[in-house]
Amino acid sequence: MAESATEQVILMFSGGRDSTLAALRLHRAGHSLKLVTITADHLFGINNVEQRLRELASLLPPDTEWLQIPQPALRGTQHFFHKQTCLPCQSAYVVTGVNIARQTGIRNIALGYAGYQGGWPEQGPQATRILESTLKQHGLELKLPVYDIESRASAVQELKTNGISEMALEQKCIRQVNNVELEGATLFSQLELWGKAIDEELSKSRLLLNISKRVRLGDLV
Repeated sequence: MAESATEQVILMFSGGRDSTLAALRLHRAGHSLKLVTITADHLFGINNVEQRLRELASLLPPDTEWLQIPQPALRGTQHFFHKQTCLPCQSAYVVTGVNIARQTGIRNIALGYAGYQGGWPEQGPQATRILESTLKQHGLELKLPVYDIESRASAVQELKTNGISEMALEQKCIRQVNNVELEGATLFSQLELWGKAIDEELSKSRLLLNISKRVRLGDLV
């Protein structure tokens, strides 16, 4: 996951604290960013994301592109998951990012996963190792620029230092209330299936995506 300067990076951008800091850190490391936000019927508050983008518009290059893409229906992966978690949607996010990367000749996929968020199954160390390995098999590099953040307080402080609102300006999911916690062997089996689901999707032909909105941050000022 080591970073080198002047690379192009697809960042799956939620507008939350961690993905916002991921954007700032990647930019300051010299990377050129393309921000991708997923929308869906179960997600509400895209206006929050747009508010965050207006905050970032003065900190990122004006030609930084933001893409808004409806969550695609993946071709067969949903049978992998037998527990209600965020893993199915997270697999769709990753696959979307990879397809945008392939269309634009970019080989780096970044996520705003943070160490203190390890209670979410996709953000724990087992999950990130599986995801990194899966992407590597397809010639892609996973970047986790804020994985070293160990607490919400640290994230809030870094936002304040950069003059960014400490609010989590992201869409809210109405499905999360039904999520179950995974532990031990159940967690590991679901994460293995997660990696397998993503690998299966990436091994197929290119996924057709509907880009519902494409703007440059400079146009938001």
